[in-house]
Formats: sequence, C-alpha cells, structure tokens
Amino acid sequence: MKTFAVFLAAVFLSVGSAQARTPSSSLSHAHFPACSEGLVKQLCVCRRGGDAFARHPQLCRSGWYCHTFDGVCRQ
Repeated sequence: MKTFAVFLAAVFLSVGSAQARTPSSSLSHAHFPACSEGLVKQLCVCRRGGDAFARHPQLCRSGWYCHTFDGVCRQ
C-alpha cells in the first residue's frame, strides 16, 4: 500500500510539473485582430505583411506603431 501511495504521488508531481512548463498565456495572439500599418488604436497583433503564420507575432498596444514590413511594434 505504501508503494502505491508513493507511485501516485510521483505521478501527480510529474503531471503538475509538466503543466507548469506548458506556456499558457491569457493574452493569446489568436484572440486579437491583426494590426494595419501605422498608429494602433486598440490592442492588436502586428505581423509581417503576407506572413499570417508568423512564429512570434507581437502584440501592439494602443498608441504604438505597427510596422508590417518587419512585423515589429515600436513606441
């Protein structure tokens, strides 16, 4: 019975640490519209022009500039 309890504890600890390493963000890029070139008026995703599946798109905040040539937001 003691080995079974140790086994269960090991399983739960490994599952918990795997979930802790999984990157989960409340600001997922899929929930925001794509930015257009220029001054941003609402939170949106700045992507390089023609690159809809960019690996690391940036979130642009209101008042920043989205440059769709290189997919970068700047203040």
